[in-house]
Amino acid sequence: MLKKLSLTVALCLVVLSVPVQVAPPASDDLNAYFKPAQWRSIGPFRGGRAVAGTGVVGDPKTYYMGTTGGGVWKTDNMGLTWRNVSDGYFKTGSVGAIAVAESDSNVVYVGMGEHAPRGVMTHHGDGVYRSTDAGKTWKHVGLERTQHIARIVVHPKDPDTVLVAAQGALYGPSEERGLFKSTDGGATWRKVLFVNDTTGAAELSMDATNPRILYAAMWEHGRRPWQVISGGPGSGLYKSSDTGETWQKMTEGLPEQMGKMAVAVSRSSPQTVYALIESDSAKDERGLYVSTNAGKSWTQVTSEPQLVQRAWYYTELFIDPKDERTLYVLSAPALRSKDAGKTWETLSGTHGDFHDLWINPDNPRNFIISNDGGCAITFDGGSSWSTEDNQPTAQFYRLNVDNRFPYRIYSAQQDNTSIAIASRELGGDGLTADSWKPSAGGESAFLAFDPDNPRYVLGGSYQGTIEVRDAEAAAGTNIMAAPIQYLGMDAKDMRYRFNWNAPLIWSRWEPGTYYHAAQVLLKTTDVGRTWKEVSPDLTRNEKEKQGTPGVPYTNEAVGAENYGTLSDVVESPHEKGVIWVGSDDGLVHLTRDGGATWKNVTPKGLAECLVNAIEVSPFDKATVYIATTRYKFNDHAPGLYKTNDYGATWTKIDRGIPGNAFTRVVREDNVRRDLLFAGTELGLFVSWNGGRDWSPFQLNLPITPITDLRVHRDNLVAATSGRSLWILDDLPLIRQFKTDTPELFLYQPGNACLANGGSELNDPKEDFTGANPTSGVNPANGIVLYYRLPALEKTDEITLEVTEADGKPVRSFSSKKDESFKKWDGGPGAEPVLPKSEGVNRFVWDMRYATMPGVPGVYIEGSYRGHKAIPGKYRFTLRVKDRTLETAAEILANPLYATSAAEYGEYHAEMSGMERRLAAMHRLVNSLYDRQKQLEELLGTLPPGDQYAGVASDARAILEKLKAWDGDMVQRRTRAYDDVENFPNKFTANYLFLINQTESDLPRINQPNRDRLERLNAEWAALEARAEGLRGEIAALNERLWELGIGAIW
Repeated sequence: MLKKLSLTVALCLVVLSVPVQVAPPASDDLNAYFKPAQWRSIGPFRGGRAVAGTGVVGDPKTYYMGTTGGGVWKTDNMGLTWRNVSDGYFKTGSVGAIAVAESDSNVVYVGMGEHAPRGVMTHHGDGVYRSTDAGKTWKHVGLERTQHIARIVVHPKDPDTVLVAAQGALYGPSEERGLFKSTDGGATWRKVLFVNDTTGAAELSMDATNPRILYAAMWEHGRRPWQVISGGPGSGLYKSSDTGETWQKMTEGLPEQMGKMAVAVSRSSPQTVYALIESDSAKDERGLYVSTNAGKSWTQVTSEPQLVQRAWYYTELFIDPKDERTLYVLSAPALRSKDAGKTWETLSGTHGDFHDLWINPDNPRNFIISNDGGCAITFDGGSSWSTEDNQPTAQFYRLNVDNRFPYRIYSAQQDNTSIAIASRELGGDGLTADSWKPSAGGESAFLAFDPDNPRYVLGGSYQGTIEVRDAEAAAGTNIMAAPIQYLGMDAKDMRYRFNWNAPLIWSRWEPGTYYHAAQVLLKTTDVGRTWKEVSPDLTRNEKEKQGTPGVPYTNEAVGAENYGTLSDVVESPHEKGVIWVGSDDGLVHLTRDGGATWKNVTPKGLAECLVNAIEVSPFDKATVYIATTRYKFNDHAPGLYKTNDYGATWTKIDRGIPGNAFTRVVREDNVRRDLLFAGTELGLFVSWNGGRDWSPFQLNLPITPITDLRVHRDNLVAATSGRSLWILDDLPLIRQFKTDTPELFLYQPGNACLANGGSELNDPKEDFTGANPTSGVNPANGIVLYYRLPALEKTDEITLEVTEADGKPVRSFSSKKDESFKKWDGGPGAEPVLPKSEGVNRFVWDMRYATMPGVPGVYIEGSYRGHKAIPGKYRFTLRVKDRTLETAAEILANPLYATSAAEYGEYHAEMSGMERRLAAMHRLVNSLYDRQKQLEELLGTLPPGDQYAGVASDARAILEKLKAWDGDMVQRRTRAYDDVENFPNKFTANYLFLINQTESDLPRINQPNRDRLERLNAEWAALEARAEGLRGEIAALNERLWELGIGAIW
């Protein structure tokens, strides 16, 4: 069974031979077909952006968090743990507002589409959802075309009366914006305040003492791919005195030029109303305003810049519910004033960049704050906070992977650092903070490195900054091609225009060579010591789209609005010198001579768009796929294209993807040709025929924007914008899909690598979602078998036999539960039961030999599990009624283990021998103990009289010998955990201890173990001989009992 072992990482790859064939059309419901296959969330657990958070009046333990891409989360333990409550109900993932009805905390409203509208990582929503059972279930209640909702206010006495502040579409004019009102819980809506098709509602505040009084901030705003617009004639502050039916614009004392604004009315002093106003940055009219007469007139309190800096992204204002002089303003810092806005202090202790605040009206020292790192809760006014490092809601950009074992995934988290995270955690039950560490560059980095030697990682950030990081030294060197400070500069004046997510790649063809993309392609052959341009400007270079990026009042020259930049660069894996580039303004270029010449190969008629991802087919050097999107033109249609001739001609290939699921990435499998995966704003899609048709393929992956995909080592890795990173381990199964698969079918399993560590996927519970509330999920630690079954009768049994390559039995399983099994403390566990549902079933062989039996009622401190199988080939035989199906898979050597083939062989032989002997011991103990009990019963029922005296005497003698032998074998007084400290261990406990001490993750038989085994085997020989003698005595006794007409001891 043993074969030559290799310590190369490549051994841990699963290689399946999939015949080349015309890919079948998608099944009616692939998600149902492949339901047993599950994505797993690996984290990291460090929160992504949240712009909505709320508590529950009267319940200080319970809070809701709305994330940008990750849906709604709930905690009922003050933030110790969070759980998603929107999965399975919401059709989009980005949340803009949450409100819980004060009069009925079961009623919760959620408005979709984040209200801090970035140019990158911002996602539209689909209206309003309502729950009437505190988040257990949800119903969509309309306003699906509003796209971005900033605030929801619920009448304090009537949970069915609700008002929604809708900002509306970000990238185009729309009538679906303004203030909407419902009096029937969202069944119907009326638009009660509308200014124009570019002005939405940014804030809404209700007088808690008189719900008829409402204040609203209307915001004229929008975005173009190259510019953010914040302010204009449509902006204004409004008041309603009839619960929103009519509105009056407030002007006295307010500036004429208005951008984004916030407004808040005091709960403790309703005549006091504050407004935070963006206005012309060159003037002093922006800042904080107050009205002490319920909005009739206003005066400026302060023009403090930090209150309204980067106004479009922040501008949030809140008042202490019991003190109108205590104010909170959320900006890059969280600010608090205790003197009505004259002076300010900073709240620290959480992530930065703040977007929402809910203050407990009963206890103002208790609040929940929302920021670019999630949500945090305080009970002491901000002196201490619950952690945000328990929220797997990160927003990630591009993916890269190395070739280590386990392999690492590299990606950049928006509003945080880039990371390198393990794909699995060896020696643990899941991935924790120890499983990841920061990598190169910043929040928007591409990460590039030699995958076989990833010590040095190049990572970028916005405005072209770039570093090479020594992962071992945890230190980096800045290597910017032109170290110019671009912040505050118009793109037309920049030497190099870099995309926010500027491409950076390692060359597989030239050692030490990397490419970094601006509007031109830059190349270094010495890891950043020098750079040269290897292309002309490969964008449209339209100067009118390279002006001031933020207008009319506040500039926004951080880099996200840079336009006319390269957005993806891919080097051909087949040919040296072949490089593809795409731009954010819709061009595709190709060089086939290392950059000496370039050809525009843009698809004919392709509208201006973002070319977000380029994929060269692993099977054909001339076949390339591109994923484009026009979401920044308010066009959410998918845009996938394919060429088979180096871009001479292109075909649009997105049939089957919904018209509102814009596409960010497309990847081809590297084993099955024409098997494609597309990541969209609304989830994952699959094509079996090279893109001609697509089908939803979400499985258990949450509805969240997918920003990148990577096929690696038979895994599909997904980067999401709001739910961190996920891995599907089951590509070997997916590759074998055919529409004409027989009803009874055993799929070829993927190979498995010897590794330690636990996973929920070893035996997932029915309600397992693929995610753990506190840690990332490991892959199943075993060989995962999938088999398809027809509908079976309840009484039908299926069996699975595992054998070594030469046919020696390893272990067997059944679909029938062992009814004779009885659980007791200190005994073996029950054997797994094979599932036999109609359709595809999943079962994990944990790579172990048969479980050893125990002695009922006897507590032995130890493991009864059989040892792990060693590297080699194993066969699997599935029997269903009169049908037999067979397949095989390999257990692969762990490249981190130094164990030799000879050591594996010795280990297997010794472990197998010990396990067989212990099993025989316990079977013998149980058999003789049963006879012991029969003898006791016999002696209690023998009739009196001389004719029975002799046999009774002999029976008593045998009984005492049986008890003595049993007492030498097992300690029956030990029945609980700490009993092992109170009573001496007997023989089989000592033998099992040796078995457990000989089994190791790193297999090796040590001399002390050999010596101990020799002594114990000698003891066993004597004990076994005593047992055989007792068996002989019992047989003789049985003859006499038969002669007396009594019967026998069985």
